[in-house]
Amino acid sequence: MKRILLNCAALLLTCPAYAAAPAGTGITKSPVREGLRQQQIKTGDIVVNTPVTGITTAQDTYDIFAPFDGRIEELQAEIFSFASPKTLLARMVSTEMAALLDSSSEESRKQTARRWQDVYSYKEIKPGTQGMVTNIYIQPGTRVNRGDRLFTIAKKVVIVGKNTEPLYSKLAPGMNAKVEHVRSPDEKYDTTLVNFVSLKGAPLIYRLWMEVLDLKDGIKIGQQYDGTLFVGKSENTMLVPRGHVIESDGRRFLITEIKSGLETAGEIEILGHSSMYLEPVLPAAEAKNGKDKKKL
Repeated sequence: MKRILLNCAALLLTCPAYAAAPAGTGITKSPVREGLRQQQIKTGDIVVNTPVTGITTAQDTYDIFAPFDGRIEELQAEIFSFASPKTLLARMVSTEMAALLDSSSEESRKQTARRWQDVYSYKEIKPGTQGMVTNIYIQPGTRVNRGDRLFTIAKKVVIVGKNTEPLYSKLAPGMNAKVEHVRSPDEKYDTTLVNFVSLKGAPLIYRLWMEVLDLKDGIKIGQQYDGTLFVGKSENTMLVPRGHVIESDGRRFLITEIKSGLETAGEIEILGHSSMYLEPVLPAAEAKNGKDKKKL
């Protein structure tokens, strides 16, 4: 969270636009300073959220292959279903077992399976890690050879998107966002920001990568999800309008009222500052640009 810095070293003493070296004793008022309005730093809370939108993508995918020649007898998995290492995706039998089952009548198939189960048992297909089933390449009755691809599992689902309004605060990995399917608002998911880059030509808009934390049945790949990214919150903090802060060489300044001590014709001892400050008068072109930015 950006904090506004009250830079006493760059107060009325060092900024030639707002101060003039006195010819005699004391500090004389300049015409520029007379046009400035006095303001007070307020204390309050600030919360920063930004709307986001993006498309779900499968990340860290791996395939599950047939362990031997045979046939798929049962298919339990569905596309976009969540699976853990204990989830039964399918059952298959060897080519020999499939031949025995085919030679039996419908009534005796189960009996044949039980009789030969010690020799030709069903193979249960399960994933090695938890994830989402993103592709299914088989159906019940499909004959497969050893090494044929059966399923594709995504260990992660990441929403690749952007913020849809200008964002002035800094981003950081680990920020959380709640998103929902654009066509099915009841499908809600928690995500965490894992990476971001500023878009070229749009410094306040970022490309975002948000990993879905609560993988569960139903989240679809290649679909749009909208939500809100929580950037930060500060309570009982000092706040001033953005336009009252002066930026120079990447630094920020606020012209605050100073508490002075000893003085000479050329220098003043600064003991501190108060919560009062001078609102800067922006040149016409800069003021217009500020208004245009607010319309973004």
